Amino acid sequence: MEAVFELPRSSPLCHRLAELGFALEDQDVILRRELSRSGRNRAYVNDSPATVGLMAELGEALVEIHGQHETQSLLRPGRHLDLLDDLADLSEGRRSVAAKFDEWLASAKELEALKAAARDRAQKQDLYQFQVQEVDAAGLHPGEEEALRDERRRLQHAGRLTEGTGQAYALLAGETGSTLGQGERALALLSEMARHDPTLDRMAQDLQAVLIPLDDVAQSLRAYRGKIEADPRRLEELDRRLDELTRLKRKYGDTVEAILTFRAEAARALEAIGQGEERAEGLIRKLEALTPELGAAALALSLGRKEAARRLESLVARELHELGMAKARFEVRLTHEPAPPDGPSAEGFRITARGLDLAECLIAPNPGDEPRPLARIASGGELSRIMLALKVVLAATDQVPIVIFDEIDAGIGGRTGDVIGRKLRQVAQGRQVVSVTHLPQIACYASHHLQVEKGVRAGRTTVRVAPLTGQDRIHEVARMLSGEALTETSLRHARELLKAASPA
Repeated sequence: MEAVFELPRSSPLCHRLAELGFALEDQDVILRRELSRSGRNRAYVNDSPATVGLMAELGEALVEIHGQHETQSLLRPGRHLDLLDDLADLSEGRRSVAAKFDEWLASAKELEALKAAARDRAQKQDLYQFQVQEVDAAGLHPGEEEALRDERRRLQHAGRLTEGTGQAYALLAGETGSTLGQGERALALLSEMARHDPTLDRMAQDLQAVLIPLDDVAQSLRAYRGKIEADPRRLEELDRRLDELTRLKRKYGDTVEAILTFRAEAARALEAIGQGEERAEGLIRKLEALTPELGAAALALSLGRKEAARRLESLVARELHELGMAKARFEVRLTHEPAPPDGPSAEGFRITARGLDLAECLIAPNPGDEPRPLARIASGGELSRIMLALKVVLAATDQVPIVIFDEIDAGIGGRTGDVIGRKLRQVAQGRQVVSVTHLPQIACYASHHLQVEKGVRAGRTTVRVAPLTGQDRIHEVARMLSGEALTETSLRHARELLKAASPA
C-alpha cells in the first residue's frame, strides 16, 4: 500500500521529517506499508525504513477522518486547547509560557538534586579533603618511582658494579696490555711509517678517531667507579619510600601519575561541593523571581483562551444552525487543576508547559440535553456535521491537509445537504476534502466525483472506483435522485443541481 502526499515546504510536517532525517524530494511525502503473509510488516517514508509509530504520527497529521467509528484528533480534549490557541493566534504567549515553565522545571529539578545530595556532599567533602591531604603530604613527583628503583638497584649491587667497571677500565686503559695502550702504540707506528708512504696517513687518522671515544669511555668508567659506594642507610630510605608509593598506589592508582590525576579529580570535586551551596542559593533566588513571571504569562494566556472560547462557541453555533442543527448547543469548557505543593501555580491553580487551562469541547445536540464530550455523540451524521462546523471556523488555522467525512448526510434533507455541500467546498479551499455521501445535493459540489461500486467477479468480492465526468456524472446524480430508473425529469434536475453548484 502506498500513498503520495504533496505538501508545501512551509508545512510543519516537512520540518518534522527533516528533523528525523527523511529526505524530501520536491514536495512529495510517500508513505508505504508492505504486508506479508508471514505477519512481518514494513513501513517506509520516502523509501527509507520507518517505525509503525512514526507512520501513525504522520498519518494523523496528514489525514483526518470524521465518521461514526473513527478516531479523530478533534475528539481528543488534549487537542481542544490547541484549537483555541490557533484560533486566537496565541502561539507566542504559549511559547513564552512553555519556555518559562521549562526553565522553572529545570531549575527546580537541579535544586532538588542539590538538596537531596546535601548529606552525601558533607560525607564526601571529608573524604575528598583526606585524600587530597594524604597525596599532598606524600610529595609525589612524576617519574619518581622509576628513579627510586634505579637508585635502589645500584645500591643493592654496588660491589658488583665497582668490580665490573674496574675490570672494564683496566681492559681499556690499564697499564699493560690495555686496548688504548696497544692502540696508541699502533698509531705511533703508523705515523712513523707515513713519512715513507703518505697513504698510511689516512689509516693513522682513522685509528686516532677510534681511540678518542675509547678514551672517553675509559674516563667515564673511572669517574663512575669513583662514585659507587655502599650506603645501607640510603637503601633503607629508598625501601621506605617505595613502600609508601605502593600503599598509595593500592588506594589511588597504578602509577604515581595516576595517583596525581586522582588527586586533581578529588580537588575538583571538593571545589564543586563548595560551589554546590552557592549554586543552590542562586537557584532559590532564580525560582523566586521566575515564579511570578511564569504566573503572569500563564494568566495572560488563560485570559486570551477565555475570549477565544466564547468566540469559538459563537462561530460554531452559527455554522451548526446553517447545517441543520439549530437547536444544538456547543460549549467550550475551560477548567483548572489545583496547585500541587511543589509546583508552579497562579491563583491556586497548577501551571504546566501548556499554561493553566484544560479545555474540552462539549455539545448538547437537542434541547434539554446536558452538554457531553464530542467523543460521546452517538450519531455519526451529527458528529460529522459538528466536525465540519469546526473545520469551517478553523479553516485558516487548521493544518491537516486531507479531511475525510463519512455519514455527514445521515438524517438530513436536500436543503441542509445543499448547505453542507457549500461548506465542504469552503473547507476544500485550503485542503483536500473527501466526502462519502449518498446525497446528490452534496455530491454536486465536488470538483471530482468518484463512483464506488462493490461486486462479485470470479467468485471474489471486488470494489471498483471510477471517476465520473460529463454525461456519466449527470447520470450518476440523476440516479442518486430517482434510483436506478432514470427519467428525463431526474436528468433535468441533475443538470440543474450541477449547474447551480458549479463555481461562478
